[in-house]
Amino acid sequence: MDLRADRDLGIEDAQAALMAVPTGYLSKPWQPHGFSDNDEVRLTLRGVAGCEGGTEDLGLLFRFVTWAVKIEGEDGGRGEEPLLAKSEDFADYLGLPLDSSPLGHAEPMGVSPVGDTSQHPEPTQEVLAARATLSRVRVLADLLPHFWQGVGWNPDEPWLWRYTIDRRRLRPYRHVVGPEALLECGEAHEIVQPTAAANVQIWTERVSLPEGGVNAPGAGTDLDVLLTVLREEITYVSADLVRANRFDDAIFAAFRLVEHELQQRTGNPSIGNDLVKLAFLERKDPIRVTEREKDKDRLVELFGGAIGLFKGDRSHKDRPLLPCRSRHECLRLLAHASTLLDLLDRDIDRAPAVRGYEHRQGNTLTLWVDRAGSQVDVWLDETVRLNKLSFQPGTLVVDVTGVSPGEHRIHLVEGYRQGSAHTVWLTSDPGLSSWYRVVEVNLPLYRDTLGRQQFDVAGVRLACLEGGVSNEKVVPTREAFQVGHYVSWQWSSTAKIAAAWVRDRMGIPLRKVWDASMLFEGQPVAPAHPQRLMHISMEPDTLRLRKGEKAPLRVLAHYTDGTATWTEPLDNPSVETGDERTLTFRGGAVFAKAPGTTTLRCLYAGCSAEASVEVAAHPRGTVTELLTGLGPVAGIACTAKGLVVSTRGADLWRVGTDGVYRLIAAVPRLLTENLGTDSVASREDGELAVRLIGRREILVLHHGEKDADDYSSSHVIDPKCSGTPMAFAWDGADLVVAMDSGAIHRITMESEATQLASVDGVPVAVVRSNDALLVLCAPGPLTVGENRRFSLWRIPHDDAASSDLLAGRNLAGLNGMVCTGDEIYVSDFDGGRILRMPSNGMGDFVTIADGLVTPGQMVVDSHGMLYVAEFSAGAVRRILS
Repeated sequence: MDLRADRDLGIEDAQAALMAVPTGYLSKPWQPHGFSDNDEVRLTLRGVAGCEGGTEDLGLLFRFVTWAVKIEGEDGGRGEEPLLAKSEDFADYLGLPLDSSPLGHAEPMGVSPVGDTSQHPEPTQEVLAARATLSRVRVLADLLPHFWQGVGWNPDEPWLWRYTIDRRRLRPYRHVVGPEALLECGEAHEIVQPTAAANVQIWTERVSLPEGGVNAPGAGTDLDVLLTVLREEITYVSADLVRANRFDDAIFAAFRLVEHELQQRTGNPSIGNDLVKLAFLERKDPIRVTEREKDKDRLVELFGGAIGLFKGDRSHKDRPLLPCRSRHECLRLLAHASTLLDLLDRDIDRAPAVRGYEHRQGNTLTLWVDRAGSQVDVWLDETVRLNKLSFQPGTLVVDVTGVSPGEHRIHLVEGYRQGSAHTVWLTSDPGLSSWYRVVEVNLPLYRDTLGRQQFDVAGVRLACLEGGVSNEKVVPTREAFQVGHYVSWQWSSTAKIAAAWVRDRMGIPLRKVWDASMLFEGQPVAPAHPQRLMHISMEPDTLRLRKGEKAPLRVLAHYTDGTATWTEPLDNPSVETGDERTLTFRGGAVFAKAPGTTTLRCLYAGCSAEASVEVAAHPRGTVTELLTGLGPVAGIACTAKGLVVSTRGADLWRVGTDGVYRLIAAVPRLLTENLGTDSVASREDGELAVRLIGRREILVLHHGEKDADDYSSSHVIDPKCSGTPMAFAWDGADLVVAMDSGAIHRITMESEATQLASVDGVPVAVVRSNDALLVLCAPGPLTVGENRRFSLWRIPHDDAASSDLLAGRNLAGLNGMVCTGDEIYVSDFDGGRILRMPSNGMGDFVTIADGLVTPGQMVVDSHGMLYVAEFSAGAVRRILS
């Protein structure tokens, strides 16, 4: 939707125009508020008729239906078996040429000619027109109530199609005369939706049945066909009685069978109303066909009335008070008994059911099912039977190729057992992963901190998701925006504004938002719709643990509003484990109890997700998953209470010793406005130093109490030296800070600076070892040629001369560094590797891990475990010691 164009045209948006189309011409969207960007806009048959050339298309569709009825009547097979309707045969029926072959005939579909291609010249205009006609037939036929069990076509040659005709569904079309009658059938289909339970459409064939005498209809083929509508059990006990015109006996047998089924379900020999109340009300686990409480009383009335009136009336009397006088009436009552058995097979506790699903913008839909066997059928929106791709007990994968995005209903049908509908949400594209949404407009902007003068431009507050990091921005603009709309990220190249202050809410002081800024000129991209849950995921989805270890496990909900996508963690998710002896899940963490392999599964709001876990004696050097599904991981640090993680937002998180990933600190908003946190470093007592993006200050976080699990206060260090801090490490109570100029300073908590050394390059990491300070540097901006390489400076504590440990090595793209004992490890950000430097400084580097995604900062815990932050992957990996 192009909202700016809509505004210029004088309409609210495109969906308003679509919703204004009269009812009956367009298939309406699933949302009550209108179409969204991903909705398919489809004409109805009435809409086709109103288009140019629509009359000809309806005539073509009528000829196709007439032809299908004709080949069904001429087919010599059994009456209830399907038959194939092929596009090649229909083309012959119409006299249309499908091939330009000089041999005068077309190759069968799926057979490719071998050899000289000169026998198949370019198709003529007549052939192209014929192919277009046949392609249009398939599209038009989809607007009718389906009289087929399946349809297939070649995407590269859409004029080649096959319909598997269902004779029973085709019967109503025998009485359709002319395109107008066909149009009425299509409109009836728009009003009365079909059902998948009976595998037929809910609009019936008009069959003329004589009324009155006991001999109507006559025995034979007509009766046999009508008996197929009944349940097999009902037919078995009543068919011979109906043929013998013993109608009351047939009715008694049918409803006695219903009563017997209730006795079997309850395990109770009671009869009549006592049995019915026990089955639907008084048992601990009553029969339920819906979740509505009031339906229990309705079922009692329905079954009690039917059994009492039709079976009880014929139980102890020589002649019932309401005798059945015709075969036609008898068949209607037998159909009612069949309906009661159908309802019993919809018992929620017995019917196949969908517990959850997973769909991620692909052509497959994974269903988590209960009480379903390999012969179960999956129906979409009560009309389309989906192809099964695979089945395993508890899991079913179906093909949703060609299914329109949006909300759909899934039913499972196995024999007569049909489960209740389960709503699924299908998406065709991932949406915007970086976006800007208007949350507040017309913010006053002031020229000074006292708010005495106001600018003539207003501010707009935007909710943003950039590179996986969510934040808010206030931008100056002269444009008019609507709250909730998504906007593009565009700025004026000439118009600007000076320093400005804004008040976030009434009653708080003004704060400065920028020193100078260009004007924002973003344009509307799309409106915001109600959010919908697309799917859930378990992070990580694969865990490799040793016995006795604990690890975090999070469940993320993936949302969309039709334009943007985002994730939110679920609080206290319900997670099931396949083997309690191998591991348990509690409070957001898994605990490995014994060797083995198992699966964790979560169900939330109809969606499901799985994670596999292997508990084994994994060897040293194994790269395992600790955290995934995060924003960009900019920094990590080890403390006695766990691993601290920075994801470039204002919040800091930690994987505690209990294995749970939880929030531990929120950096003051004034320090991270529009920006966030970067690398972190921990002191021996757990105090944290945090680098702030875009600022030269360093934030030190303090524990509120001795044993507190979070950080309740902070201290801002503004180094009294030139340059911007790039990396730092603790040295007792002070920080050793490397500036962008290459200068190395000792910075006290009072911000006093003492220069220790100076190195060539731009520092990216600092580590303090037992005997030296190690500084990893990228080449400076003015470095060119062979000198443009990374360097690793070793600055001894005893004031000896410093040296470059990477001299003579042409290494680039390094980012993080850690020192353990005599070994030094560096991360290759560009190459996705972790390298170990030879202890003697000679020889080649050893790759201890590869295949990582932009590895950055690294730390080692007290057990020798190496942790690696994968920046753009939003993950933390663990290399086992």
